[in-house]
Amino acid sequence: MKLELLAKKNQDLSYSVSIRASDLVHHSFVDFYDDKTGQGYQRRETLRDRRGREIAQYIERCIKQNLPPRLFEMTANAREAKKVTFDPLDEKDRLGILYINNPTERFFSIIDGGTRLLGIQNALSQSIIDEETTFDVRLFVDLTVAEEVAQFLLINEKQKRVRTDLSLRLVQKLLDNGDLQDNEMHVLETVVPKTDSWRYEASRIAGLMNKHSDSPWNNLIQMPGDNSPKPVKLQAFFSSLKNVLTEPDLEKHFERVARKLEFNSKSEVIAQILRNYWNAVRSVNPKAHEEPNTNVLWGSIGVNASHIALSTILLSIFNSQDVDFTQDRFERILKDTMIADYPKWFTKPGTKDEKEYPGEKGEFPTMTGAANYVRLAKMLEDDVRIAIHADMHAGNVKI
Repeated sequence: MKLELLAKKNQDLSYSVSIRASDLVHHSFVDFYDDKTGQGYQRRETLRDRRGREIAQYIERCIKQNLPPRLFEMTANAREAKKVTFDPLDEKDRLGILYINNPTERFFSIIDGGTRLLGIQNALSQSIIDEETTFDVRLFVDLTVAEEVAQFLLINEKQKRVRTDLSLRLVQKLLDNGDLQDNEMHVLETVVPKTDSWRYEASRIAGLMNKHSDSPWNNLIQMPGDNSPKPVKLQAFFSSLKNVLTEPDLEKHFERVARKLEFNSKSEVIAQILRNYWNAVRSVNPKAHEEPNTNVLWGSIGVNASHIALSTILLSIFNSQDVDFTQDRFERILKDTMIADYPKWFTKPGTKDEKEYPGEKGEFPTMTGAANYVRLAKMLEDDVRIAIHADMHAGNVKI
């Protein structure tokens, strides 16, 4: 089997083509994330099926009104370059025929337009359109998965603003494994500049916090593909780490400690400090951790406030004579602060007798949104600074 597509070569080395509905449906797929294998980078949204039906209904309305459906250009990658050849028709090689020999059922990886593809599939199966109806595709050839992720981030971060935590997680995994080539990293950096690359590290740290046996967040962060409710989602957790990861002076301290104490990376240093901090939180406020759904300390509010406050608290400790980030130190610091005050974080009763809970919702559950996170962080920072000064002891770096 051979597909012959009239194609315009674009300046980004992609091709603009129109593909028959039957060929598009038969040979295209979406590289969804698989929780069992850890492969894939796109989220299988819960509303995908409904949106697919709505797109088919939209196509049907267009057909009845004798109007062309405006689904806009989808973006795809032909993953087998050896099967693709371009035969130019003009001297400047800008227009020609794109030949695809024996495409498989998983040949076109849909980078952008997976739900539109489902709508087209529905419309075709319901005979709303016929096999000859064509749809526009911007087709790349032989991109690596990392380069596909770069295109996905470019479209969804810079243009449409949809959740991209899965893609960031995959990139961090590739970085950790040393599987990114220099050219792939260069492509990714053109989409996610170094000023934003903290998100890769944040995604890795969140994963470490969720998996480590000594972490109080073990299995409490809702990872992609996990449908069971958890106190905080991956994207919320790693977004909360921005201040900790983008403070230049902190970065220098983390790198110095990683070398001095022989950690593999500064990410592991940060993850260890966070484990110590949150283990101390659990120790001084055990009721909150025992039933995290009853309070906001173990949700986005507590996570954001804590991590924003930590960005300045950690810097103060690094610049002091008592560079001690052990759990014991954090417990001493936190035991008389707002962190230990369960009623202030309380939001709703759990499974115990109602007498076990405060009578009414505390003041902190109302502090949602970025501005309130900063306000709460400042309160926590002021609370903790007093305790730090009372607990100062000169000594070596301890984590």
